[in-house]
Amino acid sequence: MKGFNVHFPQGWDCHGLPTEVRVEQTFKIRKNDLPPDQFVEMCRKLTAEYITKMKQSMNLLGISSDWALEYKTMDPSYYKLTQLSFLELLKSGHLYRGEHPVNWCPRDETAIAEAEVVYQERKGTLHYMRFGDAEENIEIASTRPELLAACVGIAVHPKDDKYKAVVGKTVTVPIFGQEARVISDDEVDPHYGSGAVMICTFGDKTDVRWQKKYHLPVIKALAENGRLSVDDPRFKGLKAEEARKKIVSELQAKGLLSKTEPITQNIGTCWRCQTPVEIIARPQWFMKTRDLTQKVIEWAEKLDWIPPFSKQRLIDWAESLDWDWVISRQRIFATPIPVWYCTKCESTIIPDEKSLPVDPRKDKPPEEKCPKCGNRELRGETDVLDTWMDSSISAAVHAGWPNKSDLFNRLFPADLQPNGMDIVRTWDYYLLARSLALFGTAPYKTLLINGMVKGTDGRMMHKSYGNYVVADEAIQKVGADALRQWAAAGGSTGYDIPFRWNELEHGKKFLTKLWNITRFILASTTEPIPSKKPGNLSLIDRWLLASLQRLTTEVSEAFEAFQFNTALEAIRNFTWHALADDYLEAAKHRLQPRSELSDLKATQYCLREALMTVCKLLAPICPHISEAVYHQFPSAASKSVHKERWPEPEKALDDTSMRNGKLLLDLIAQARREKSSKGLSLGSNIKRIIVSTEAEYLHLLKENEEVILKTLRADSIELERFPTDSIQGKEQTSAFRVEIIA
Repeated sequence: MKGFNVHFPQGWDCHGLPTEVRVEQTFKIRKNDLPPDQFVEMCRKLTAEYITKMKQSMNLLGISSDWALEYKTMDPSYYKLTQLSFLELLKSGHLYRGEHPVNWCPRDETAIAEAEVVYQERKGTLHYMRFGDAEENIEIASTRPELLAACVGIAVHPKDDKYKAVVGKTVTVPIFGQEARVISDDEVDPHYGSGAVMICTFGDKTDVRWQKKYHLPVIKALAENGRLSVDDPRFKGLKAEEARKKIVSELQAKGLLSKTEPITQNIGTCWRCQTPVEIIARPQWFMKTRDLTQKVIEWAEKLDWIPPFSKQRLIDWAESLDWDWVISRQRIFATPIPVWYCTKCESTIIPDEKSLPVDPRKDKPPEEKCPKCGNRELRGETDVLDTWMDSSISAAVHAGWPNKSDLFNRLFPADLQPNGMDIVRTWDYYLLARSLALFGTAPYKTLLINGMVKGTDGRMMHKSYGNYVVADEAIQKVGADALRQWAAAGGSTGYDIPFRWNELEHGKKFLTKLWNITRFILASTTEPIPSKKPGNLSLIDRWLLASLQRLTTEVSEAFEAFQFNTALEAIRNFTWHALADDYLEAAKHRLQPRSELSDLKATQYCLREALMTVCKLLAPICPHISEAVYHQFPSAASKSVHKERWPEPEKALDDTSMRNGKLLLDLIAQARREKSSKGLSLGSNIKRIIVSTEAEYLHLLKENEEVILKTLRADSIELERFPTDSIQGKEQTSAFRVEIIA
């Protein structure tokens, strides 16, 4: 409507842990119970079913995606490009493979990124354990006795006097018997527990830092399935929770447990299954995102953020990252990592870009032997890529990458990146980091960050909470346009929106009002409506058109600023009050068959102009009723409101008509209230109306006597000035004083 050729693709982010978990839940299986190809096919089938349902809902809602540009990340044509981007980043030195501690979900047996760790408040127990022997021992408090097998050090605060004598020495770890070195570090909180803490490989990120900083050994006590992998037959194979209980019993039996006390902790959990996350070291692929931190922050500052405060969320996230982005996953339904390894020298072998897509889990390697050592035994990578590796190139793929034609330069960077606040630190961050590494620029210019929907219980709407409403249910109950109104008017852009059925009902009432106005106007239109503005417009005509100009300006500015709630409220207020309550009531008598033709034509023109403008302004939010109203007029039958030009306000606003028209309508409204206070219906006739006002308004009222008389159904009007003594020292709340003579 603004004259732009909009590029609006719709994509489906198919890969990922949620899909695999949903398949396991739906079919009551575990992914390793089936051959990989069979499990992948189940994932693809279930994904396709969900896409069909979501696409149906989107079409019902009237979302105007260009379906010719639809893409799915699970299609080989798309993940071919994910693999290409992997190879380009590998060649440019932005990727590396190495063994490094990573966040690990033992339930799903895969690494997860920092952004996929959700911290939850849970209750735990602090165990006070005695390390060392009877002569020289140290008390340590920990919530994780099951990690005693991986204890490689003990940390105390440098200024904690009670431990100065043992710093630098080693003490024996209870139950498992290895020696642990005592180190001092400022990160230790001397007031937590006993003031001495275990360093385990790995209990948390602090352990990772200390192990590297003090060159401590690494003991892998937990396997990838979350069970203890120690040689001790008493504990080997036990789940972490089971091992904790058994080790605590052993400590008690040996008199090595001083006491326990309850504690509340923030536990890192898997974002999908809420399983407590472990930190496990194993070979993984990483992207050097920490090297890009400063560039990410610099570019974030250059971009337009709607609302502005959402920018800080990305900056804070970039600055908080302790590790590089682990991009490999130990899953099945995902883009394969396109590399093979030499079984002898561990060299990495990559395919030719023209051969993509490839799946090293089943495809033959591109070489018969290792180019480095000549070994003929090559194995394909079994890990797959993080799903954000797919979606973090979406802006470039939309623009036609890797073909960097003129079209690519027009479409990249994208003008607008819209998404929820919850994925600023994932989608927005990964898009930016990857784009800077691949193209040296940001992938978008403006980020439109919406808040989250809250259920009727006040929590974020989520299936796991059971507080969600299916979109189709709301559409069935109140219609798509009422639901769209709630989404637009529910709150300021960027802030959370509570879901309330009464707000949807309010939206439906407005649509009914608009439709009734349309029916009334059409029923009152027996003559062809003039297409050009008549020259004999009355004051209220000029007032309506001036109000319409102001509305157009206000709505246009609100849309440009992404303040959709402001735009919608302005449209609803104008339609409900200015058009229906004020103008229609004041001009209704001019639509009667006995009215003068010039008055009839002027009123019909103004009503049509107002209604058509409202339809155009409302079309982006309520596309269905806007189109329906638009087609009630014969002149629009072969077009669409969505192909009309956006209304342009006149350069100069008729301030005089706005002011005088408002005064006249205020008088009419006050007189109606007087009729009502006397028990008279608004349609009843009255003998006389007496209006007292300031001298400056008498001329205005005399010019519009006919409008006042016909609107109020009065036989005569008497105008008089306010007596001077009646207003001195009193607050005058209205320009008029009205008396009705029935």
